[in-house]
Amino acid sequence: MKKIFYKITKKYWNLISLEHAKKNNFTVQNGLFKGLQINKDISWGKGDVASKIYGLYENNVQNILKKIKKPILIDIGSADGFFAVGCLHSGLSKFCYAFEQSQKGQEVLFQTAQTNNVANKISIKGKVTSKNFISLLPVDIDLSKAVIICDIEGEEFNFLNNDILTKCKEANFIVEIHKTNNINDKNKLFKKMCEFFDVSIIIDGNKNYNEIPQLHNLNDIDRLLLTCEGRSYIGEWWHLQPIK
Repeated sequence: MKKIFYKITKKYWNLISLEHAKKNNFTVQNGLFKGLQINKDISWGKGDVASKIYGLYENNVQNILKKIKKPILIDIGSADGFFAVGCLHSGLSKFCYAFEQSQKGQEVLFQTAQTNNVANKISIKGKVTSKNFISLLPVDIDLSKAVIICDIEGEEFNFLNNDILTKCKEANFIVEIHKTNNINDKNKLFKKMCEFFDVSIIIDGNKNYNEIPQLHNLNDIDRLLLTCEGRSYIGEWWHLQPIK
């Protein structure tokens, strides 16, 4: 019975999230990416769209991006381009190298870039591996001016090897850490990263609704559903900063 209620709740979450997106013309209303036009043809995470519209999606990541402010964004696992296009649209980044393995995702990402008039500031490529990543970037790229977002659904444990970390040690990394059945994978990766970077662990926290009046008159259940990200476990990111 609990599984049935869970499925119904997820359907309701998707429904009201889409309703609020339509109500706001799929345009981000608050936060770092205010004014960003989100593509209506969502290829990834339909339930997330309301949290994006209200500027709360992965707000911890947004706060880091705002704080470090680098001209080059490298977005690995960029999906529909919320961060890739959002950083360009806001002027936070001047150019973005976006990697998305899904063909549908690449198409939506490009459309989103066009809609927000930043298509000339983004390079979109397909699946990236530890073997081809560096070769897909410009030879003369200055990684000290780059922030690398890595959200690859658990593949970070394979992708972020010594070679990648060595070659990118001057960049800032924001890595989403996914659930793994082998805690040793997580411990090994953390230890490896600490050889090259100062590592901070960021855990998903409370959302601040103070400056979002659109949410104030909603009941608690709808408000929390609209601003949640539908995770099966608490979100965790590691922020890697070059060792000074």
